[in-house]
Amino acid sequence: MHITRQLFTRAVGGLIRMCDEISPNIAKEISNNVDNFLFDCDGVLWNANEVIPGSLETVKGLKALGKRVFYITNNSTKTRAEYAEKCVKLGFPASEEEIVCTSYISALYLHNMNFQGKIYVVGNPSMGEELDRFDLKHTGIGPDPPDDNQAGLQVVSGLTLDPEIKCVLVGFDKYISYPKMMKAASYARQKDCIFLATNEDTHLPMDVPFVIPGTGTIVASVKVPARREPLVMGKPETNMFRCLQKAHNLDPARCMMVGDRCNTDISMATNCGMQSLLVLTGVSTLSDVETYKASGDPTQATYVPTYYANKLGQLGKLLGFNIP
Repeated sequence: MHITRQLFTRAVGGLIRMCDEISPNIAKEISNNVDNFLFDCDGVLWNANEVIPGSLETVKGLKALGKRVFYITNNSTKTRAEYAEKCVKLGFPASEEEIVCTSYISALYLHNMNFQGKIYVVGNPSMGEELDRFDLKHTGIGPDPPDDNQAGLQVVSGLTLDPEIKCVLVGFDKYISYPKMMKAASYARQKDCIFLATNEDTHLPMDVPFVIPGTGTIVASVKVPARREPLVMGKPETNMFRCLQKAHNLDPARCMMVGDRCNTDISMATNCGMQSLLVLTGVSTLSDVETYKASGDPTQATYVPTYYANKLGQLGKLLGFNIP
């Protein structure tokens, strides 16, 4: 339901900020004070392979104003190069340097710490490609089906643990299976094993009459039996922004994160000291924001955005871009 000019407040770090629907004055303020726009993709710019009306024109308009645009996604199923290709295919101007995805960030994290062991990956080929770019040894990608002749709730037949594996990395894996869960959890239980997850998104924002489980479902299948929490590479953690900040010398006070999920996109913005704009074309709703505001919980306070818009094109219209 559309709520006109609904007003929210939040307290983060002792500061009270106003959270209002964008208006002409707010749009002007954003244009004057923000140099760098960080966009989540699914649910903000597009849903699946369908561009959300007004988003393309807004991104192009911001670039025409001299604003820097970056694409920040928790999606681990594409490399940076593949994601840049998708952006361009859908009409969005993008280069590999403007993309930050969790497959890349995970590999970069291990590279920067000079990781020397082998990685057990519950994931997909794009994660493997990013690991390969840094010459990181890995195994586990691809089907590992259960033995139909073996009874359930037993040790996988012939299972042995590779002593070289010193890291478990979990991302989206369409081949998730009982043997994979058992192996990953067994490695993750070891004290000297690093446990990483690309993200913990619950589901995908798609306009279909089905629930599309997200990577968080797969992460849960490992962390629950491992009885251990992973270090999460993607939003809401700050790794993705810190990578961009270092590479492009970004001032968080001059940055705005635009997203559709309060507990990932908006929370990361808050944790990094950025402004944020919630668009209502994806996962989170204004009802969710009211709940977070009223909770009194410090973590949920980080979920409340600086501003909100019904869709990204609303900002574009207020900035005078030609939005159909």
